[in-house]
Amino acid sequence: MQDSPSTDTRIALDLALTLRHDGQGGVADELADPAGLTAWAGAHPGVVPDAEVFEADASTLAAVRDVRAAARALFARAVRPGEPS
Repeated sequence: MQDSPSTDTRIALDLALTLRHDGQGGVADELADPAGLTAWAGAHPGVVPDAEVFEADASTLAAVRDVRAAARALFARAVRPGEPS
C-alpha cells in the first residue's frame, strides 16, 4: 500500500494542476490573474502562510507562475519514459 503524499508534495502537485486541459481543446488556468491566485491560496489554509488574508498582485502572480512552470517541468521529467531496453 502506498502512503499518501506529504503536505509538501501535495501542494506542489496542486500548484502544477492549476494549469490543465479544459476538455474542449483548450487550457484552463486557475492562475490566469491575481484574483485566481488569491482564491487558490485561500483554498489551501494551513499550507499557504496567511492564506486567509493573502491578496496576490501581478508580481507575486508572475513569481508563482514561474514556480509552477518549474514544478510542471520536474513532474514531466519524473514520468518521462526511459530509454528503450
